[in-house]
Parts: sequence; C-alpha cells; structure tokens
Amino acid sequence: MDAARLAPGASLLAIARVADAVANADLAIALPSEEAARIARHVKADDRAARTAAWSLARTLLGAALGLAPTAVPVVRGTNGRPGLDRAGLGVASDLDFNLTHSGSWVAVGLARGGTIGVDVEKARGLDLWTRLAPDFMHEDDRARWSALPEPGRAASALRQWCGKEAVLKATGEGLAGDARGVRLPEGGGLVVRAGRAFLTGSGALPAAAYAFAVEVDAPTLFLSAGAGWERLAG
Repeated sequence: MDAARLAPGASLLAIARVADAVANADLAIALPSEEAARIARHVKADDRAARTAAWSLARTLLGAALGLAPTAVPVVRGTNGRPGLDRAGLGVASDLDFNLTHSGSWVAVGLARGGTIGVDVEKARGLDLWTRLAPDFMHEDDRARWSALPEPGRAASALRQWCGKEAVLKATGEGLAGDARGVRLPEGGGLVVRAGRAFLTGSGALPAAAYAFAVEVDAPTLFLSAGAGWERLAG
C-alpha cells in the first residue's frame, strides 16, 4: 500500500475483515517462521486466522513504509508485551511506530511517524456483559452517565468506550496492566492526556464491531479492505 509511506507527523489506520485474506494478498503473506510457529500454537482456528491476517497486514504496511520486504522488518516485544520495531536490528534511524489488533472477524493496524499510536477493534457484545464489566473500566462518573442512557444504546456506548480506552493504553504501552478507569474520553473524540503525553483519539462503528485509535500525531487516514485492494474512507 503506497499510503504506508507516511510523511512526518502523519498516521494511517487500515481495517479489514479476516475473510478478506482470500482476495487481499496484504492479509496473507508468508510470515517469518518463528512468528508463524507462535501463531500456530493457538488452539482455535479462528484465532490463528485473525492473528495471521493482522501480522500479515502489519508487516506489509511496515515493509512499504521502510522500503523492506515484509519478512525482513525486525520486530521486538517491549514493555507489557507491546510489539515495536527493533531499531537496533533495523540499522537506520526511524521515527515509525505501529500497533495492531484483532477481535472476532476484524483486524486493524495503525502506523504513525513522529509519535506512538494505539489501535483497538472489538466485536459487539451484549448489554449483560458490559453491565458486569463497567465497574472495571469506567470511571464512576462515566458509569453514572452511561447507566442513565436509554437501554438500547448502552451496549454500543460501552463498546466505544472500551475500544477508546484500550487504544490509549496501547499507545502509552501500559496495555492490560493500565487502569482503564483513569482514561477519560472526550465525547466524540479529542485529546486525552495520559502520563504527560497528549493523544488524539477517535472511534467508529463497523458491522457488529467498533474501532478506535489514539495517536500522538495527526489523525490517521482510514482505509478499509475492499476485495483485493483498499478503499480510502477518511483523512
């Protein structure tokens, strides 16, 4: 994808259905053997397919951004397991950051130049589950406002909040170790300050799912897989 060659201060978010791997080669590359073996250890076939698609897309975009073959992009795990570029192995200076996610039938990958990016995609879940989880990830003030919403809209609202908070925590590197209740999201997206850093946040709906991003640079250009290629939606 040519759009992966980002200008300084730019970012990109690519979202795809796992099933699109049949037509879209960006979602079905031959992964490095160690990475493929790690994915193969997962028991569920759906999970293996989603991870393969997510890492294929991540390596395809990173390769295009760096001018490398996708399998040649050096990747390491950092704090709390966050994947990142192995800058020592890369051999050249780079201000590129990436993040990836998968849930249900969806995968997403974000790239950013000049700052970090966190992305999350989550499949839709029922209101009963969100009601049980709400005390664990919503600030008490946000939970009070959420509980006052009309019941038909509460599950979608909780899904957006979950995605948004996960994206911020992935951008900071806290991941699941972070306290999501302390992430206060502006209505409709906007700036969130966390650990002394400012992140631009945003989210959107997908069929039976939602996505979100948090990025230290400009808002991402959004792409959605379409057949063998990509459709630019925003940015």
